[in-house]
Amino acid sequence: MPKTHEGPLRADGKRFAVVASRFNEFIVDKLLTGALDALRRSGAEDGDVEVFRCPGAFEIPGLARRVADSGRFDALVCLGAVIRGATPHFDLVVNQSTAGIAAIAAEAKVAVGLGVLACDTIEQAVERAGSKAGNRGYDAAMVAVEMCSLYASLSSRSARAMPAKGGGARRTTR
Repeated sequence: MPKTHEGPLRADGKRFAVVASRFNEFIVDKLLTGALDALRRSGAEDGDVEVFRCPGAFEIPGLARRVADSGRFDALVCLGAVIRGATPHFDLVVNQSTAGIAAIAAEAKVAVGLGVLACDTIEQAVERAGSKAGNRGYDAAMVAVEMCSLYASLSSRSARAMPAKGGGARRTTR
């Protein structure tokens, strides 16, 4: 049987940044409440969590990249709500926001939880921000906690597997 690796849902000792948009604030504030609840329940201390607000979902990746690059955090939780209107603007914002966040998740040294809603109606957004369909802010924070723990276990395994400085095999050139 192969060995399975999963990150424990423990946030204690880790630092978290929550990047949340202000546009559709009545929805995003519920996502933020859910995310902060998840972090607390997982063991994060209030002093280990910082919230960064930006104007809208389009601005989330730019701010999230700078927060990730600061080196101050182990994980990011990105929260926003984009609700379809009568123009193609919805598609542009959702695609750019999620692509930017995905790039950070793939390239940065921090775990990333995606909690940007893309909904056709306000009712769908309300459902995903704490009613019938749960709270996607809570879910995104739990993803960040798990991935942060998993990444940390990979780092500690790598450190144990590396030979001591000065010892080990040498590479030869021809």
